[in-house]
Amino acid sequence: MAGTATKLIGAVLSVAIIGSAIAWLSRAEDAAPVSPAAGMHGGPPPGMPGHMRRYADGTYAATGNYISPAGREEIEIMLTVADDIVVDAHFTGKATHATSRTMQGRFGAGFREHVVGKPIDQIVLDVVNGSSLTPKGFMEALAKIKAEASS
Repeated sequence: MAGTATKLIGAVLSVAIIGSAIAWLSRAEDAAPVSPAAGMHGGPPPGMPGHMRRYADGTYAATGNYISPAGREEIEIMLTVADDIVVDAHFTGKATHATSRTMQGRFGAGFREHVVGKPIDQIVLDVVNGSSLTPKGFMEALAKIKAEASS
């Protein structure tokens, strides 16, 4: 009988401790609500009032390179940034090989929908309209623009 009582008291204490921990955690969550619209660091996302800008507003141009089966190819991009959002984008293909010119043309026809209106830090292109190498040059040029705009 004494063993059963001890087990019962232990179970009741365990439930009480777990219940107290859950209540404490739920109060801690209520004290610091997190908005689903908050940025990665808890602040407002880019484009919202109170957002701490990371990049200077302006228009930036940069060249990016990549290696195709035909050799080294080059592209140029120009991005207009406002409040860390890309508000305009232009692409110039500078390929020397026929297949690369075709792929750069495909990229140029579809890249804007993946870039314009997006926070600059959230842009990641890997394949655009079937072009998988041109985005590598774009990402290299984007890194240069981000470095220039943040200095």
